[in-house]
Amino acid sequence: MWMRNCWQVAAFTHEVVGGQLLARRICDDALVIYRGGDGKPVALEDRCPHRFAQLSKGALIGDVLRCGYHGLCFDTAGRCVKIPGQDQIPSKARVRAYPVVERYRLVWVWMGEPERADPALVPDVHWLDDPDWVASEGYHRIEANYRLLNDNLLDLSHETYVHTRTIGHEAVAETPIAIEVGEGSVRIDKEMPGCTPPPFYQFLGRLKGNDRIDRWQRTVYQPPGYVVIDVGVEPLDAPPGSNRVEGRVINLMTPETPTSTHYFWAFARNFRLDEPGVTEFLRANVGRTFDEDKDMLESQQRNIGDVAEPVFTIAVRADAGPTQGRRLLASQIAAEARGS
Repeated sequence: MWMRNCWQVAAFTHEVVGGQLLARRICDDALVIYRGGDGKPVALEDRCPHRFAQLSKGALIGDVLRCGYHGLCFDTAGRCVKIPGQDQIPSKARVRAYPVVERYRLVWVWMGEPERADPALVPDVHWLDDPDWVASEGYHRIEANYRLLNDNLLDLSHETYVHTRTIGHEAVAETPIAIEVGEGSVRIDKEMPGCTPPPFYQFLGRLKGNDRIDRWQRTVYQPPGYVVIDVGVEPLDAPPGSNRVEGRVINLMTPETPTSTHYFWAFARNFRLDEPGVTEFLRANVGRTFDEDKDMLESQQRNIGDVAEPVFTIAVRADAGPTQGRRLLASQIAAEARGS
C-alpha cells in the first residue's frame, strides 16, 4: 500500500521540542520523536520490548529515553542501556531506530532499509526556508487513505465545486490539462487565459471580480505523496509584472494508517513579503480550503470503507492526472517489493 524506502515528513521542526516526546504513527508503525542532547531529532519505535508500553509515555533523561512503565532506558540508537534492579541487559532489549533528517523546517524519517537512507533523496521544498519566499504552513489529519489526497491534488477541477468561496470558478473545471509523465514524476499543467479572479486572488492581487487575468496551475507529483503546485495570476490590463501573484502550494502526504493521513502543507509566496497580514490571510484561507477537502475526502473514505484497492466504475477526462499518478506510485511500490 505504501513505499518505505523514501523520506516521509514526520513533523514540522517546531513540533519537535527539546525535552518533549512526540508520538506519531507513520505507515502504521508507531514512532516516538524527540531531540537528543545535541539538538538533533531522533525517531524510535514507540514500543518498549519488555511489556510493549508506549515509550512516548516515558521521560527523557538527557539523551536517554526512560520507559514510563518499568524504567528501562534506551539511547538514541535504540539500545537498552539500563534496567532497574539488574546488571545484565538481554540482547533483545532494543527498539528500532529510524534514520532522520531535518531540512526545510521539516523533520523527515526513513521507514525502510536504513542503509538506503540517502539525505540527497529528500524532496526539494526549499521554498519553506528560502529568504526570498514567505511560507504560510499548516497541518491536517485526514481520515482517508493518502492516495485519495494524491488524486485530489492531481485533479484540480474539483476546485470549481468544492472551493467556491476561495479559489474555485468555472475556468478550473472547463480548461483542459497537459500531462507529462517522467521516470519519477507526473506533471500536469492547466493554463487559464483571460478568466476572472476568484475571491482568493482578488485579495492577493488587489484585483476586482471583473478584472481579466491569466491564471495557471502547474502541478508536479512525486511518489509516494509529494505534490508542489506552481500557482498564480497575472492581470491583463496592468503593466507587466504589476499585481502579479505567484506561489507554491506545497503538499506533503504521509500515510498514518490505511485509512488516515498526515497532511503537511504550505503556501509559499514571493510577493508582498513584508506584510504579515498576507501571511495570516493565506494561513487562514488555505486552511479553510483544506478543511473543505478534508470533509469531502473523509466522506469518500467512508463510502469506500476498508477496501484496499477500490475499483472506480466510471472514468471521466479529468481523471487523467490521478490515473497517471496512481500508475507511477504502483510501479514504484512494485519495484520496491522486488528489491529493485
